[in-house]
Amino acid sequence: MTCYPRALLICILSMFSFFCLATEDDDKAGPEIMQIIDGQVVIKLEEELQQISGLETQHFRQTVFQAEFIAYGKAISASPLASILNQYLSASAKQAGAKARLSQTEKAIARLRNLHRDEIISTRKLQAKQSKYQTDKAIYEEMQLKTKFIANNSKLQWGELLTHWATGRHSPQFEKLLEGSATLLVITLPAGNKPLSQFNGIFISPTGSREEAVNASFVSVLPTVDKFSQGQQYIFITDSPKIKTGMNFTAWVPQKNSHLTGITIPETSLIWHLGQSFIFIQIDDEHFVRRSIVNPVKVPNGYFIAEQLNENEQVVITGTQMLLSHEFRSQIPDEDDD
Repeated sequence: MTCYPRALLICILSMFSFFCLATEDDDKAGPEIMQIIDGQVVIKLEEELQQISGLETQHFRQTVFQAEFIAYGKAISASPLASILNQYLSASAKQAGAKARLSQTEKAIARLRNLHRDEIISTRKLQAKQSKYQTDKAIYEEMQLKTKFIANNSKLQWGELLTHWATGRHSPQFEKLLEGSATLLVITLPAGNKPLSQFNGIFISPTGSREEAVNASFVSVLPTVDKFSQGQQYIFITDSPKIKTGMNFTAWVPQKNSHLTGITIPETSLIWHLGQSFIFIQIDDEHFVRRSIVNPVKVPNGYFIAEQLNENEQVVITGTQMLLSHEFRSQIPDEDDD
């Protein structure tokens, strides 16, 4: 049993001797050398070979990234709002007509009262006009209530702002919806999520790809929850021609007061192996080290790395896979070794 520690020690000393020999004689070891410095694997790659292989590095400035969470939604038709507009305009027109008739009747009664006072017309004629006034007034009040009911019913379904768009005059947003140059969106948060009081905007994609996501602007909170998930619903609008009515989409919603400081690197800089992510840092003209990256966040132009890189570090942006291959190949023992 005591022979195993001794054998292990011999193996370690042999590997150490190999690396020392490789360092002392570059001509024998070739242009690629792996060393262990302070317990870290360091890869040496001559500048000429770097140029031939197209290896490139770059340093990046720190940026502030706003964390996001994912929600799901659907592009909906503005047709129900158009119907509300049609009902509201019809009721408003009838209300205006009833008001005009009531106004005429009021003026007629005032004139007949003067004539009645001078005993020019009979009391019966004045009473008949007063009866007509009461009828016209009832019709006007009915039309007034009907118009108000249409607006209030819309508010219960769509909220204050969308109702104002539909029933107000000259709303540019609503005109875009009717023309088809903009699309309404509804997203639903999972039940139990804290309601969101304010949005600056979200990004949406029908394919689920963050890189292809387009911007959508916040409109309002719907007064109703989703009937299946019981989650709060929010209305957005987008003028992207990629989004069509009926499409389901993934939404990336910024988390309020959740900002991270870090560096965004190109997608080519990050490599995955056995479920872990890595990048390579150039520490001098010919030496590179591999660094493990925790929780890289996929963003449209690459990956956001929070608090794991410094601005002055040279990150390999082209040739990451080649360096990883060099490292693993250097770890394979020579077939001639016994």
